[in-house]
Amino acid sequence: MLTADIDALRPVTGRRTDWPAEAIEGAFHRVYTSTQPWLSLARTRRDTTDSPADRARWDVWIAALTPPEQSVRGTYTQACVLVGQGREMLRALRETLAPCPSVGSVAKEIERLIRAGALKPAARIPRRSLARRLRVPAAYVDLALADLAERKLVEIRASGSAVALDAGARAGAPGLQQSPAIDETSAGAA
Repeated sequence: MLTADIDALRPVTGRRTDWPAEAIEGAFHRVYTSTQPWLSLARTRRDTTDSPADRARWDVWIAALTPPEQSVRGTYTQACVLVGQGREMLRALRETLAPCPSVGSVAKEIERLIRAGALKPAARIPRRSLARRLRVPAAYVDLALADLAERKLVEIRASGSAVALDAGARAGAPGLQQSPAIDETSAGAA
């Protein structure tokens, strides 16, 4: 049923000038109808997450996808944005149906890799490889990196790439074991 609701939210296509007000209102109605049954699960995901970035993501989706009290009067652009948010939330719910570690545990594991020197300072952090290695959705790695960036352990660059900060100084601290560096090839094989 979740996949059917995702499929029901086809992206809004066509030229803006071709969309009459009734069609735009219909797009809003379609989004609210498809996402309404899933909002309670989304609230549960928000309330149980251990990641500030993940909580913020759920808050945005829940606020946007909660139907207003009055009838919807919006623009073509707003309908396009709402359809995209609905699809993103439903896809995130589908990814989390299978049990996997929380975003907070992913952040702790990435922090452990940084402190152990497995993720070298100033080198790009291989997001996809980490996601495969940790067996989590790629979005979990992105959210964990956002949490670590808030704590100044990782820097998210303008290009969107992430790099570990000051890992060399921390890796040499007593009591921490060195582990082999992770790169796209070695992490993908793990």
